[in-house]
Amino acid sequence: MHLFGYDYRLPGSYAITICTKQKVWIFQHPVLRSILYEEWINLPQHYIGIAPGIMVVMHNHIHGILTIEIEDPEVKSVIEMICGYKSCAANAWLRYIKENNIDLPGKIWQSKFYDHIIRGEQDFKAQHTYILNNPAVFEERRHAQANEKERKQSQSKDQEQSTNEVESDEEL
Repeated sequence: MHLFGYDYRLPGSYAITICTKQKVWIFQHPVLRSILYEEWINLPQHYIGIAPGIMVVMHNHIHGILTIEIEDPEVKSVIEMICGYKSCAANAWLRYIKENNIDLPGKIWQSKFYDHIIRGEQDFKAQHTYILNNPAVFEERRHAQANEKERKQSQSKDQEQSTNEVESDEEL
């Protein structure tokens, strides 16, 4: 989702989030993860005046920071660059699954992506920290959810056992 009327060719840094189609957990595949990182690093080969920064691949989305370093009429917009990135990564993935006869989804991307125009050093640091910490935060949440599920199951079993004991007492 983009800021209406903003010129996304302007120099500056942009935090990007791109999700998988239907938020499927496909980015766990090691070859696809490798493709995603490689294509991110290769962005300057396709577009002038940019520096791809930190990028993290999660199970069903990626976070990254892309910086446009120069003001030049030849510079493409962030929107065009991310569309190009998605296309290059998808094509490399499609080649891999076809060459190896693998039955996995070929369409990996949601049609849109999210961006945040980074405004200043403090915002840059906050975005950078968020991206770096995202995997650990995800794992913490996942662990907490698993513990909560286990706790509820245990409570349910205890309640069931108590109910059975009461019914047993009533039969006497």
